[in-house]
Amino acid sequence: MQLKFKQMPQYRHKKVNLTIAAAGQLDEKKVNLPSGTCVGMAVIKTGAAPDEFVDLSILDNGSELVEGSDYRFYEKTNGGRWIDSLRPMSFDCNRDITVRLSADNAIAAGLKLQVIFFIIQN
Repeated sequence: MQLKFKQMPQYRHKKVNLTIAAAGQLDEKKVNLPSGTCVGMAVIKTGAAPDEFVDLSILDNGSELVEGSDYRFYEKTNGGRWIDSLRPMSFDCNRDITVRLSADNAIAAGLKLQVIFFIIQN
Protein backbone atom coordinates (compact mmCIF):
# COMPACT_ATOMS: atom_id res chain seq x y z
CA MET A 1 0.00 0.00 0.00
CA GLN A 2 1.45 3.32 -1.04
CA LEU A 3 0.63 6.43 0.99
CA LYS A 4 -0.35 9.56 -0.88
CA PHE A 5 0.40 12.88 0.70
CA LYS A 6 -1.53 15.99 -0.09
CA GLN A 7 0.83 18.68 -1.35
CA MET A 8 0.86 21.73 0.90
CA PRO A 9 0.35 25.10 -0.77
CA GLN A 10 3.44 27.24 -1.16
CA TYR A 11 3.11 30.27 1.10
CA ARG A 12 5.17 33.43 0.90
CA HIS A 13 4.98 36.41 3.15
CA LYS A 14 5.67 40.07 2.68
CA LYS A 15 6.04 42.53 5.54
CA VAL A 16 5.95 46.28 5.97
CA ASN A 17 6.81 48.32 9.07
CA LEU A 18 4.70 51.35 9.95
CA THR A 19 5.32 54.00 12.61
CA ILE A 20 3.11 56.84 13.75
CA ALA A 21 5.42 59.21 15.64
CA ALA A 22 4.46 60.60 19.05
CA ALA A 23 1.73 63.25 18.57
CA GLY A 24 1.24 61.99 14.99
CA GLN A 25 -1.77 60.61 13.13
CA LEU A 26 -0.60 58.92 9.92
CA ASP A 27 1.98 56.68 8.28
CA GLU A 28 1.76 54.88 4.96
CA LYS A 29 4.15 52.82 2.87
CA LYS A 30 4.08 51.24 -0.55
CA VAL A 31 4.90 47.56 -0.87
CA ASN A 32 5.08 45.22 -3.86
CA LEU A 33 3.21 41.96 -3.32
CA PRO A 34 4.48 38.98 -5.36
CA SER A 35 2.19 37.00 -7.65
CA GLY A 36 -0.41 34.87 -5.92
CA THR A 37 -3.43 35.37 -3.69
CA CYS A 38 -3.30 37.05 -0.29
CA VAL A 39 -5.11 34.66 2.06
CA GLY A 40 -4.37 36.32 5.39
CA MET A 41 -2.86 39.26 7.23
CA ALA A 42 -1.39 39.69 10.68
CA VAL A 43 -0.15 42.62 12.75
CA ILE A 44 2.60 42.60 15.36
CA LYS A 45 2.70 45.64 17.68
CA THR A 46 5.54 46.87 19.85
CA GLY A 47 5.02 48.89 23.01
CA ALA A 48 1.80 49.95 24.68
CA ALA A 49 -1.46 50.20 22.78
CA PRO A 50 -2.82 53.71 22.21
CA ASP A 51 -6.17 54.76 23.67
CA GLU A 52 -7.38 55.77 20.20
CA PHE A 53 -8.80 53.73 17.35
CA VAL A 54 -6.07 53.45 14.73
CA ASP A 55 -7.28 52.20 11.36
CA LEU A 56 -5.25 49.95 9.10
CA SER A 57 -6.29 50.02 5.45
CA ILE A 58 -4.91 48.72 2.16
CA LEU A 59 -5.08 50.92 -0.94
CA ASP A 60 -4.62 50.11 -4.61
CA ASN A 61 -3.97 53.28 -6.63
CA GLY A 62 -5.84 55.34 -4.03
CA SER A 63 -8.91 53.06 -3.87
CA GLU A 64 -9.57 50.96 -0.79
CA LEU A 65 -8.75 47.32 -1.43
CA VAL A 66 -9.28 46.49 2.26
CA GLU A 67 -11.52 48.89 4.16
CA GLY A 68 -9.94 50.52 7.20
CA SER A 69 -10.59 49.08 10.64
CA ASP A 70 -8.71 49.20 13.93
CA TYR A 71 -5.34 47.42 13.71
CA ARG A 72 -6.27 45.19 16.69
CA PHE A 73 -8.70 43.41 14.37
CA TYR A 74 -5.62 42.06 12.51
CA GLU A 75 -3.75 40.78 15.56
CA LYS A 76 -3.11 37.02 15.51
CA THR A 77 -5.35 34.81 17.59
CA ASN A 78 -4.39 31.61 19.41
CA GLY A 79 -5.44 28.08 18.63
CA GLY A 80 -5.91 25.95 15.57
CA ARG A 81 -3.63 25.93 12.55
CA TRP A 82 -1.36 28.96 12.10
CA ILE A 83 -3.23 30.05 8.97
CA ASP A 84 -6.50 30.09 10.96
CA SER A 85 -4.98 32.57 13.44
CA LEU A 86 -4.73 35.28 10.74
CA ARG A 87 -7.35 37.75 9.55
CA PRO A 88 -8.72 36.06 6.42
CA MET A 89 -8.22 37.84 3.10
CA SER A 90 -8.77 36.98 -0.53
CA PHE A 91 -7.31 39.33 -3.11
CA ASP A 92 -4.96 39.01 -6.05
CA CYS A 93 -1.42 40.21 -5.57
CA ASN A 94 1.32 40.84 -8.15
CA ARG A 95 0.99 44.61 -7.68
CA ASP A 96 2.05 47.59 -5.63
CA ILE A 97 -0.24 48.51 -2.76
CA THR A 98 -0.19 51.19 -0.07
CA VAL A 99 -0.56 50.18 3.57
CA ARG A 100 -2.01 53.04 5.62
CA LEU A 101 -2.17 53.45 9.38
CA SER A 102 -4.30 56.42 10.47
CA ALA A 103 -5.90 57.87 13.60
CA ASP A 104 -8.58 60.54 13.89
CA ASN A 105 -6.65 62.22 16.72
CA ALA A 106 -2.95 62.52 17.54
CA ILE A 107 -1.49 59.51 19.35
CA ALA A 108 0.40 60.71 22.41
CA ALA A 109 3.06 57.99 22.60
CA GLY A 110 3.06 56.91 18.94
CA LEU A 111 2.61 53.41 17.52
CA LYS A 112 4.88 50.87 15.77
CA LEU A 113 3.47 47.94 13.80
CA GLN A 114 4.65 45.25 11.44
CA VAL A 115 2.00 44.20 8.92
CA ILE A 116 2.47 40.77 7.35
CA PHE A 117 0.72 39.53 4.22
CA PHE A 118 0.50 35.74 3.64
CA ILE A 119 0.34 34.80 -0.01
CA ILE A 120 -0.36 31.48 -1.71
CA GLN A 121 1.69 31.13 -4.89
CA ASN A 122 -0.42 30.32 -7.95
